[in-house]
Amino acid sequence: MGTAQRSVFGAALALALVLTGCTAAPAPDPGPTDAPAATDEVVETITVTGSGGEIEVALHPLVRIDDHLVLTADLTAVELPEGKESISPSAWFDLETVPGVPVAGGALRLIDPAAGSIHLPAVDAAGAPIGSVVTRSLSVRAEPVRLQRVFAAPEEADAAVGLVLPGAYLDAFPVVDGEPPETEDDLALDDIDQAPIVPLESTTRELDGAVQVTQSSETLQISLSGDVLFAFGSAELSADAATILGSVVETLGTREAGVVDIVGHTDDVGDDASNQALSEARAAAVAGALGSLLETGDFELRPSGRGESEPVAANDSDANRQLNRRVSLTLTTTQVSETEVAADGQLPPFEDGPVAPGPDGVALDMGAAGTFQIAVPSARRVDGMLAVVVEATRTDDGAYRLGTVANLSPGPWSYRGAGTDARLYPFAPRLVVGTSAVYPLDYPIGAEESDIQWRLAGQTDARDGASSGQTLRFLALFPDVPDADALTLETDGGAAWGTIYRLTDIPIE
Repeated sequence: MGTAQRSVFGAALALALVLTGCTAAPAPDPGPTDAPAATDEVVETITVTGSGGEIEVALHPLVRIDDHLVLTADLTAVELPEGKESISPSAWFDLETVPGVPVAGGALRLIDPAAGSIHLPAVDAAGAPIGSVVTRSLSVRAEPVRLQRVFAAPEEADAAVGLVLPGAYLDAFPVVDGEPPETEDDLALDDIDQAPIVPLESTTRELDGAVQVTQSSETLQISLSGDVLFAFGSAELSADAATILGSVVETLGTREAGVVDIVGHTDDVGDDASNQALSEARAAAVAGALGSLLETGDFELRPSGRGESEPVAANDSDANRQLNRRVSLTLTTTQVSETEVAADGQLPPFEDGPVAPGPDGVALDMGAAGTFQIAVPSARRVDGMLAVVVEATRTDDGAYRLGTVANLSPGPWSYRGAGTDARLYPFAPRLVVGTSAVYPLDYPIGAEESDIQWRLAGQTDARDGASSGQTLRFLALFPDVPDADALTLETDGGAAWGTIYRLTDIPIE
């Protein structure tokens, strides 16, 4: 895209943090058309592989009805697992609009790149989807099933939107006026209770652990390692602090004016009172240093301390206590400006799993699910994002067996830290850019029990099964890194149930 978008992922082009211490093949671009498509015309057809079978997805144009867009997709099982009459692709197609209530076809979502937002399927007051196939999961047979979903239209009438599907992202998806294709179910637009438009967010982390940044269209969150800023038990800034805080100032300088809340946190070593006092003193020290570097007329600095009351990890090891010793900064503003991620720097060593060029891939034994070649032939720069499709091709002679899956997740964890939760095995590889790790674009959908639920803008589940010769495809969407001409993608986390690998030299189209 030729111009920078004033959007969350435009802003998350990834922070020039100069710090020390601390499943479908992508369809071709539909391109411009000479005349609007008819509402009953099929404008794109893709094939999604999973659960040992294949589903053909025939897509009609989005139909604008007042303030809504209606998507119609005809799903047909063109290859079934041996001995089966249907495919239940819940892991690929089903996703919540509200926490805890799966929507059949909920993984089909729209992205408004200019606004930096994702549009989720409309639901009624019970969380059931508006449109056809109102069950919580899909069952696809050899006879086509018509899936229809409704979304809130972008505020700008002529806004271009992209369509997210399992394994593919289709940009500039056609939008027409008229009546949507017929279905057996009433569209019932009057029953819409929610049709969420949610800002996309991104997370960038320094690989040495000193700084983590999460950006949305309204807030910027920066977490600074207390062990880099201060000696243990001290509130006096270290020699390394000046470099780190200087980079923080550069990051804040890319944003509009706002309020910066500076909050100190400690581990549980010592009593509550002393930890509270230490956290307040450290926040005040950071605020004082930033105040001498920032235009305080633009940024109101509000230091405070939380002591040991808000850990991001259990205080059960030295490593976790180190994570809890931190100072967090949250800038609240109304606009997002462009920032950049330095695309240079030495690639850190990687010893936890196999390493190979992305187009060649690595071979991974997935146990009962078979042996898979994991590769990324190329990435695509589109709509201010990087669209990366990881291909997993089964190379042994085995057949798909129900319940056996290849797992491309780093494990059952949340890179956002304590108090957040994703699906159990999210497809969340990261890009390594210079000395930073850039995580996929994501978005919050609400709170459930004590955790904030968030979902990935691309593929949400990193597990699926295949028969010999079949290729599974997993989509991840990242903020663009304009200066990069090749990518390194890896999984991290080291969880016992995760899959760890690194793919280098991935060309960008």
